[in-house]
Amino acid sequence: MDWYPDPADATRERYWDGERWTHNTRPAQVAPMAPAPPADPWAAAPTQAPVAMPQQRMPQQQMPQQGYGPYQGAAPMPGQPAQPWQAPAGPAAQTADGVPLSGWGRRAVAWIIDSFLISAVSALLGWNFVSRLWHGSQQMMQDIIAEAQSGNTTQVSGPEMVERYGLTGPSQGLQLISFAVTLAYLLLLWRFLGATLGQKLLGIRVVPVDEGRAPRPLAWGRALARAGMFSMLSLIPLVALVNYLLPLWTKKRQTLHDMAGRTQVVRSR
Repeated sequence: MDWYPDPADATRERYWDGERWTHNTRPAQVAPMAPAPPADPWAAAPTQAPVAMPQQRMPQQQMPQQGYGPYQGAAPMPGQPAQPWQAPAGPAAQTADGVPLSGWGRRAVAWIIDSFLISAVSALLGWNFVSRLWHGSQQMMQDIIAEAQSGNTTQVSGPEMVERYGLTGPSQGLQLISFAVTLAYLLLLWRFLGATLGQKLLGIRVVPVDEGRAPRPLAWGRALARAGMFSMLSLIPLVALVNYLLPLWTKKRQTLHDMAGRTQVVRSR
């Protein structure tokens, strides 16, 4: 039982007695307004004008800029401590007194140049042997072709063919001349210039072991030991090839003739 909105008039209320509507009515009661929530103490009043303060520049603090570390593997600047991420640079190949050693490529190109010079001089000095070898080889090739065309299948060994056409003597004579020219060429140039012509062109020279700043060329003993070993090894092509590849693996980039003469090859420019 209570007052409820009148079904017949929305502006009034009618009393319900629990079973039916009565004749008692009254104006509709307005519900009281709910209290406003407390103001947010942190909210700024919208109607309050900001108070003008004296103009004052606040000190600006700049955040320290973080620098970038050098790329890995870079050498530190003088006076700058090494960074933990830097890999230590490997020492360059050099003599004990700090002169850079020659690379294998320079030595190889220098020897190719020297080989042409030695071959040209040897051919001039042994022209008689060169001529005999040429004519004997030509005759041998003509006979081989003629026998093949005639159907002759007789097998003849290589040494027998060389001996039959007289190639053994000229070949040995030319080899002896080449050995002598090589020995003299290397000995004299290493003794008086410290480098062959090919080495001069490539900017390298021969020095005693760990004496890259030695002002003088090699002494006679060192020059002779180095030139003699090189000339003898050159008589066996396979051994000569292995010898010339040794600087790729030896610690001081030495060949067998370097070890015999106790020498190294350094950059001169």
